[in-house]
Amino acid sequence: MKVYAIGGLGVDERVFSELNPNFELTPLSWIRPASNEPLQDYARRFSIQIDQNEPFSIIGISFGGMLAIELNKILQPKKIILISSASSKSDIPVAFRIFGHAGLLNLIPNFLMKPPFFVTRWLFGVHEPRYQSILRKIIADTDVDFLRWALKGITKWNNVEIPGNMIRIHGSSDRLLGCSKNESAFIIKKAGHFMVMNRSEELSQILNELIGTEK
Repeated sequence: MKVYAIGGLGVDERVFSELNPNFELTPLSWIRPASNEPLQDYARRFSIQIDQNEPFSIIGISFGGMLAIELNKILQPKKIILISSASSKSDIPVAFRIFGHAGLLNLIPNFLMKPPFFVTRWLFGVHEPRYQSILRKIIADTDVDFLRWALKGITKWNNVEIPGNMIRIHGSSDRLLGCSKNESAFIIKKAGHFMVMNRSEELSQILNELIGTEK
């Protein structure tokens, strides 16, 4: 079975480099959004990268998981697996949603869109120098216009429907996105938002159990 993977907020295939899957993993590339394009419309354009002529599943990291949910509404994946992501708008911090709906993102100049790195590393829960270096490079390479569009999309995302084919994997110490205790999920203890890299061994084991033996 084909397994497509979507990274977080503009992140390329580097974010999957620490995983050790026993199945074929095909990273998908972010495309440039149109001005003020809703995530639902973006998902339709993004979906042409997926071959629907054979069974497939989708793995989405962070913002990529939200996109996976929108893709699930127009495609028919066997599974969608959310890693360090949100399944509905209730997982997004209320203060963040208020900030977005108030239009305050439009007031932030480009040079302030990326917070100081000490803030970023705390939010992502990254302590190891090696992963701090990788995170720093990823943040530096993130396009500011894409970042602004994506943050608006996250704060205004109104999904409330939980897909029946969805599986969640979340870190218990994730400081960016929540995971309801009432929702079934694989919880990696003391893992933060960057667990796709710095807790990759445990994450790979879960993914291989979920997908690796399927045809």
